[in-house]
Order: sequence, then structure tokens, then C-alpha cells
Amino acid sequence: MLSGERTQAFLTPNGERRAVCDLCRDKVKQAGWPRADDSAVPEPPPEPERQPRRRRDRGRSRRERSSRADSSEPPERRIRRALERFNQSEHRETVAGLTRSLGEPKVAAVTPAQAPEQVRLTVAWELSWYQWKVEFSGGDADVSSFRSGNEVGELGPADRAWNARASDDGRLQLGLGSNGDREAPAPDEPA
Repeated sequence: MLSGERTQAFLTPNGERRAVCDLCRDKVKQAGWPRADDSAVPEPPPEPERQPRRRRDRGRSRRERSSRADSSEPPERRIRRALERFNQSEHRETVAGLTRSLGEPKVAAVTPAQAPEQVRLTVAWELSWYQWKVEFSGGDADVSSFRSGNEVGELGPADRAWNARASDDGRLQLGLGSNGDREAPAPDEPA
């Protein structure tokens, strides 16, 4: 763990107590690990409600319809919505802690060509980088940890299109910070 990263205690399937960083929290929750401070075992997620389909929508899933609607949204607007959602999430605190320890990061917010319903957020320092993805489905946007690494050179060109900045409190916003030299294509170009 890097200095400044927050952790929470979770229980493994064997009952062992483990410290889990913010980036790994989604993975352990999906694996069914309960938080150590929760006295009850988590309940399985409820089954999604089934709504009747209109005749013209037969054969298309709700996700396909919402994905098409979200991908038709202009990239900059989708990126701004993704940044707003990230700033409301607990992941903002990870960026704030690392910024206190490592200084001002470079930030890229892009819509990958292969996943137009997503926005990928990259926050990079000299010693490490982190990525989150914001997936739009229906009216909601889910923020989850995606990848992390040690060297900025591990990132593709689109993920080094520094087009955003981070404030001291971890909030991300479009626009370049003091270290925001552009190294790659604009965010709406293919990743």
C-alpha cells in the first residue's frame, strides 16, 4: 500500500481479516467478502425487476438501448458527467490521499473507442498511476477501480492525453493543471 491510501478490513472466505485498499474494494465485494466490522453476512443482490417490453423493443435488452443512448451523448458531456460521479464517490478520497503524499498528478479522462458507454479516468504520478472506469447504464453511472501500475509508460497514448486536473481534495475536473503537458491525442480520439 502507498502512503496515504485508505484501507478497510474485510474477511476472506476462510475468515481471515485483511486490509483492502480503495482500488481493490470493488473486487473483494464482488467476490463476496464481508466487511470485518459488519456483523451480518451480506445478502445476495436482489434480482432485477422485469418490466414489460414494448413491441418495438422486442429482442433488445435495456442495456443495449441505454448503451446506444449513452454513446450518442457528446464525449465532453459524458466525460463531465463521469467526473461529477467520480467526485461523489469514495474513490476521490484515494486521489486526495495520494496527492498529499505524492504531489499534483496528471489526469486523463477519455471515452475508449471500444467501450463508448464508459469513461476511463487515469490519475498518474511519477511513481504510480491508477485508473477508474465510469460505466453509464440507464440514468446511473457506476464508478469502479479498473487498473493500476508503477510507470506512466505502461499506459496507452489515449490514457496519457492529460486533459483534466485534480484538486487537493481529490476532485477531478476538465482542464489542465500546472503539470498538464499534452502527450497524446485528444480524449475523443480512438483509444
